[in-house]
Order: sequence, then C-alpha cells, then structure tokens
Amino acid sequence: MSLNPSLKRLQKSYATFGSELFRPASNELHFLVSNDDDLLALAKKLRDDGFYLLSIAANDEQELEDYCFKLYYIFSHAAHNLFLIIENALPSGAETFASIRSLFASAAPFEREIADLMGLRPHNQPVESGHYLHADVYPPNLYPLRRNRRTATLKQSIQKHRLLSADAPNLKEPQPAAGEWLLSVGPVHAAVIEPGRFLFRLGGEMIEEVEIHLGYTHKGIERLFQVNRTLQNGWELAEHVSGDSSFAHSMAYCQAVENLAGAQIPPQATLLRGLFLELERLANHIGDCGALAQDVAMRIAASEMAALREKVLRLNLHAAGHRLLRGVNRPGGVRLPKALDIEGIAKTIAETTTAFTALGRQVQQKPGFRDRAINTGILTRQQAANLGATGLVARASGLERDFRLRHPFGIYRDAAFRQIIRKQSLPLEAAAGDVFARFLIRWYEAQTSAIIIRETLSRLKRLARRPASFITSIEFRRIPNYEFGLGYVEGWRGDIVYWVMKDKFQGIYCCKVRDPSTLNWAALKAALAPHSLDNEYIERHKASRRAVETIIADFPLVNKSFNLSYSGNDL
Repeated sequence: MSLNPSLKRLQKSYATFGSELFRPASNELHFLVSNDDDLLALAKKLRDDGFYLLSIAANDEQELEDYCFKLYYIFSHAAHNLFLIIENALPSGAETFASIRSLFASAAPFEREIADLMGLRPHNQPVESGHYLHADVYPPNLYPLRRNRRTATLKQSIQKHRLLSADAPNLKEPQPAAGEWLLSVGPVHAAVIEPGRFLFRLGGEMIEEVEIHLGYTHKGIERLFQVNRTLQNGWELAEHVSGDSSFAHSMAYCQAVENLAGAQIPPQATLLRGLFLELERLANHIGDCGALAQDVAMRIAASEMAALREKVLRLNLHAAGHRLLRGVNRPGGVRLPKALDIEGIAKTIAETTTAFTALGRQVQQKPGFRDRAINTGILTRQQAANLGATGLVARASGLERDFRLRHPFGIYRDAAFRQIIRKQSLPLEAAAGDVFARFLIRWYEAQTSAIIIRETLSRLKRLARRPASFITSIEFRRIPNYEFGLGYVEGWRGDIVYWVMKDKFQGIYCCKVRDPSTLNWAALKAALAPHSLDNEYIERHKASRRAVETIIADFPLVNKSFNLSYSGNDL
C-alpha cells in the first residue's frame, strides 16, 4: 500500500490499538481489535484524526473460524482518500458490544438496526427496539439476519404474530404537556410517497420536537441478498433498494463485487456508468426543485420543471431501456439494449438544462420563494458534522462531502472530471443550511451534471465502435476465503456504500447496504427542532438572530428540501 508520510504515521499509530490485516485496496486500512477498550480508544483516535463514520456492518460468523458475531465499522477520512475498517470480534457466545455513539452520533441508526435484525445490543448505551421491525407486525426475538434462522420459520412466526396482534389493544399515544398539543402526520401521506410517521409536539404553531418513525417499508433486503442472490446477480436486488437511485445502488454493488475480484472494467463501461449516474442526478435534482416550487404555490414553474424531468426520464428509457436506468449495470461492466444515440442525448440535455437553469433562476429571485425558503429549516455546519450528515444535505450546510472528489471512483478518477465539479463556484448562501441552500445546491449540481454528461458523450463519440455491451469476465480467487469488498458511489442524495462478503462458493455471505438517508434522517429532525445558532454560523452568515424555530406549516417544505428515502433506510 502506498500512503503519503502523514498517513503512514497515522497507520503506525493505529497499530497500537489492534492488529493490522491485509487489504488489497490501496485506499483501505483494516484493523482487528480484541476488546472494548481498544475499540473505544481507536474510535476516539479516528475522531481526533478527522475520520467520520460511514457504516456499521454486523455479521453472524458463528459458523466460521472465530465462532462469534462481528461488527465492522467503516470510516472515511475527511481530507484524504482513505477508508479505515475496524473489525470487532465479540467474545464467543456474547451478544452485546461497546457502543461508539458517544464518539460518533451517527452510530445510532446502525445500532437500532443491529438490535432489530441481528439481536445484538450495546451494553454501555440504551437502544430502542422496533425501529425497523415494528412490534405489531414482527414478533420479538425474530433476528432475521442470524444464520440459523430459516426463511420458512421466519414467515410462520411473522404470520402467527400478526394474527395475534390483530386482537391486541392499540398502544396509547403519549400525552402532550400543558400548553402543548400533539400532531401525527402519516404513516400514509396525501401524496404518492413512501410511508413514514412524524409525531410533532407543538407549542401553538411552533414545532417543539418531532419523533420520526420509520420501518414501514422494511423488505428484508439484506437477508434476500444472503438467501436469494449470488455475487453475479445481486445487482438485480440492489437496484430495487431505492427506486429513484436505482442506478447508483446497482453501481455501488457492482463495484463492491469488482473490488472483491480485483476486476478492471472496460473504459467504455466506465464512461457509460458516469453518463448514467449523472443522468440520474440530473433528473432527480430537476424534480426536487420543481417540487419545492410547488410547495410554495409556484405552480407554473413547478409544472415546467416536472415536464423537464419527464424529458430526462424518457431519454433514459430511449438510451437504457428503462426510465429509472434499471438493467444496465452488471459486475464487470454495462449492458445496453442498443448502441447510444450520442448526438440525440447531447441535444436533449442541452435543451433541458438551458430551460431548467432559467427556471431555477426565476424561482430563486421570486420574493415569495425567498421569504419561505431563507432561514427555514436551518442545519448548521457544526450540526451536520456532529450528526454525520452526508451528501447534498451536508454540502448545503457547508461540509465538503462528495465522494466524487474525496474518494474518486469511475470517471472521477480522471482529474478533468473532478475539475468540472470544483470549478462550480457556489455563493455563500448555498452553504447556509436552510431550504434555500438545499435548492441552490440542486440547481448548481444539475448544471454541473450537464457539463459532465457533455464531456462524457464527447469521449464516447471519439471511440470508433458503438456496441451495446462492455463487460469484463469476473473471476474470484479460488481459495475459500470469506473476503469482503467495498463499493461506493456518490448518488444524487449522497454517498451510497456497499460492504459485500463472499462465501467459499462465491455466493453472498453478507451484504450491508447504506443509503445516505440513513445518516440524514437525524439531520432532518435537528433542522425541524428549535435550536441555537453557533457563533461560527452567526459570524459567517451574518445571522440576525441566535435561535431558530420552525412552524408546522413549513414542515412539508423542509421535508421536501431534504427529500430522504424511506425505502433506502428501512431495508
């Protein structure tokens, strides 16, 4: 592994907390810790050295050589292209572990998921149950990700529990404090969106607190990877994790498998993946900007943006055979229904982005939009960093988190593409952490996507042949190791991370999926709650007040400005 001198010093210092294990990837370090003290000490060291938590994968390895449960903590360095994985092997028979939540608040959603799906709980921090598996639907102690659970038995237990729960009395709602009232929104909403429940505690029209209840779209994704998929066809499931990010999810999965095999995909496939990833980003950013305009009654602009989004989706259908770009990625490359119409794509994108840029500028300048969006739903840079926010949400709060730049993959390994992203000069108000900032980030990134698409098409055009399939044959090492690979993509919401472990038969032993929404739901909750603005924010953005509140009427606008995935979180 080739690391610069400063990173080599870090690498040496981490060895005092655990044993370093070999990783073939040049930007990954892997350490095995043997006890809670070393885990917490190493986690603290990583926090102090500028790492932030990406994901936690819990794995049942009781039938493997260590005969135990293991937790794999995946960290990213905030300034360098470096991942660090901590492997925490619990004592044989142990079902509790040391929480790192006091060091990384972003561990909370993973610990809740691990408690529900694997039955492991932290012994030094309380953790809620029923977050992913609701008590009225799933029996206690189900733990579907344990290897000794059989699918037929799980189904029988769930069916029996549902029949019993139908006759059980409903749980009582919490009671409001004096002078306050409770408002429940969802889980079924008045629009075509996924289910999620928001329980507001209100003082007049001001939101005092909100509880966000998720898990209604739990599908057993990670178990399905284990029992129904192979490394070669797991992409089919990955692209159904979150429908509006189908291409990004399948690409992250394929990259994890390719990293496992040490495979290099054809250069044409790299360009095509970059093209479709940016088309997915463009369609969603246009759609979200239109939805924000709709929420402030700017219906003409909203309708025109919806039409532009539809234009991009139809372009996807024509180019890839699917509006959501499904069926394109494969481990080893890409497959298309026909050769690309490069000139037609370029023309459509130029027309679409020109119209969208003008519409977005009009919306930004409207006093009605500015009044509703500026200083509404503020998430400060400090809050975003403390909560581990990522992707678009983090960037709109002034955090530089973009895997295209921080951990380059695919076309972004080329400095020319990274330069296109860096050249986008953002105004200070695009880092203010409010609804307006999140609109601006989408508007600017859509324009950047158009430039990247144009450059990608130019490079594809210079290739003489235009076939529809570019796939490298995937071959795994024949030794029966339970190895894992890391795949990551900067989707339109933020970074998507796949941790995939293969079994000795080249099947999927474990697949941990992490959508950016998993980290950003806590950020939405923080943006809605009353909070004080820190001195850094007040000084940088010339804030006229020290505290902010959100009225209940602005909840739909703030929620849409985040536009998080329920399905990508619930798995």
